[in-house]
Amino acid sequence: MARRRVAMAFAASIDHALWFHRLPRVDEWVLFTASPVANIGTRGLARGSFHDQSGVLIASVAQEGLLRPLRDAAPARR
Repeated sequence: MARRRVAMAFAASIDHALWFHRLPRVDEWVLFTASPVANIGTRGLARGSFHDQSGVLIASVAQEGLLRPLRDAAPARR
């Protein structure tokens, strides 16, 4: 299924949370992955995770956002 790109006029974070499961090492690389959970109307929810170099889960994150697409300034003329 092809995705269409939509220009956003407005985007804001409604709610977000971060949970630490263990202390990270600040002298090593950290992998962050994120994926969408739901996108209904103008609201979306995504969650992600942080893993250390060994693949151990360091932290989890969730964020809900509000997205408003651009609208045409003037109606199309025929």
